Amino acid sequence: MEGSFWSVLPPLVAIVLCFVTKNVLLSLFLGIFTGGLLLNGFNPIAGVGYSLEKIIGSMADEWDAKLLLFNLFMGAGIAFIWKLGGSKALADWARTKIKTRRSANIWAWLLGVIVFFNDYINAAIVGNVTRDIFEQHKISKEKLSYILDSTSAPVATFFISDWIAYQLAMIQKGMEGAGITGISPLSAFLGSIPFNFYCIFTVIFVGIIAITNWDFGSMLKAEMRAQKEGKTSRDGASPMLNVDFELGKPIEKRPMIITFVLPILALVVVTIFGFYYTGAKVGGETLIEKLGNADAATALLWGAFAMTLTGIVIALGFKLMTVSETMKTILEGFKLMLLACAILVLAWSIGTVTKDMDLAGYVVSMVGENVSFALVPTIIFAVGMMISFATGTSWGTMAILTPIAIPIAYKITGNAWISVTVMAGTVFAGAIFGDHCSPISDTTVLASIFSGSDHLDHVNTQIPYALTCAFVSIIMYLLYGFLKATPLLLLPIGILLLIVIARSFNKLSAKQYA
Repeated sequence: MEGSFWSVLPPLVAIVLCFVTKNVLLSLFLGIFTGGLLLNGFNPIAGVGYSLEKIIGSMADEWDAKLLLFNLFMGAGIAFIWKLGGSKALADWARTKIKTRRSANIWAWLLGVIVFFNDYINAAIVGNVTRDIFEQHKISKEKLSYILDSTSAPVATFFISDWIAYQLAMIQKGMEGAGITGISPLSAFLGSIPFNFYCIFTVIFVGIIAITNWDFGSMLKAEMRAQKEGKTSRDGASPMLNVDFELGKPIEKRPMIITFVLPILALVVVTIFGFYYTGAKVGGETLIEKLGNADAATALLWGAFAMTLTGIVIALGFKLMTVSETMKTILEGFKLMLLACAILVLAWSIGTVTKDMDLAGYVVSMVGENVSFALVPTIIFAVGMMISFATGTSWGTMAILTPIAIPIAYKITGNAWISVTVMAGTVFAGAIFGDHCSPISDTTVLASIFSGSDHLDHVNTQIPYALTCAFVSIIMYLLYGFLKATPLLLLPIGILLLIVIARSFNKLSAKQYA
């Protein structure tokens, strides 16, 4: 079964059932169980045992356990911000500064670009800062989750972050596999950025939509519902984070903006310190080398704990809560994240199943070396899209494809610089597509969490936008492959094409939902 067509079945079952049943937990478990059946001769008892082992393994993994604690402490931090009146104070401030729906969308987009050092923190900070502002301006939860998701991983891949260190390592492996020397991983990475079409187009497309309000498809339907009916979530939606329902009314004694700013500031400062400290402790002379050695999960955990601790200090220091009320708020914050943590565990587990089934090996085997280089970037991008969407992991996809794509290109072209830069950019673009919009991706889940959106509503409304950027990226890869056009020309053409598509689809959707 491993490495064959059957390896596609577990993630396919999970993804299809997600859309059919609207129940993410059940769908993910059935996907895991399908893998258990295939790997154990269709023995249902052995299949259940295998499924439970994979779930336990995901929870026991040190990295995963730290991220689960990170989510729980983030929930507690959010609870303090809400209960202490920080969100109310921010909303009061926002009323004087952000007066239109457009300005709220642009503010969230720009803030998402500014918070670039980690995709998880990006979603957490931007979501916390903008969630109540979007609610005030009657902007749908689906729209906020789209902005969060599209400015997390797609932004983190470009700037100084834990992503960069990992990508440099992947480029190094690819060059070693191809026997390429004389090119530093850092210069190769910088050269790859213009070829990471999908991420560039995704971030810019958010800005286009935010500025013009040219929504289309199911997103336009959600926005019309929010604007005309005042419902930021559809009837019957199951928000991943429902602060109002879970925590009740905030304390109205003394709403202070400081109760919002200080916990978020603690989160940011401690997390950045954690990245530097854990990396420097291992070793490294440059900042990039230290980031490469950083323990991102530990840094994130420290930051979230500092956020919660700051909330406790404010609550007790200003005598806004008693000790018992403080402890109750922490537990209520943990409860906010239980559904999200369950989905994350199952998403990680099905990722392990796809690895056991050697799904990546099967997909990669479909790409041969006897193909014109003109098609190679497009093929690698498409393969990366499929692997990352099916597995929900961009880093795993990068680890699979980079050591394969660079040697294939070098064997065909004999040009080391083109092989490294073009292939690295293409692999990263394809890998982030799935991380960006797959229903079983952890960053997609986190975008739903911190926006307070129904997870499948987020996925359904975002996929048309993601596919639009992917479609334009494929056209640009084909133009590069056949015409050898420079990215300096291709990127403006792609942006212009995105504007035309957004406007055209907006007009069509407006007629449909009129």
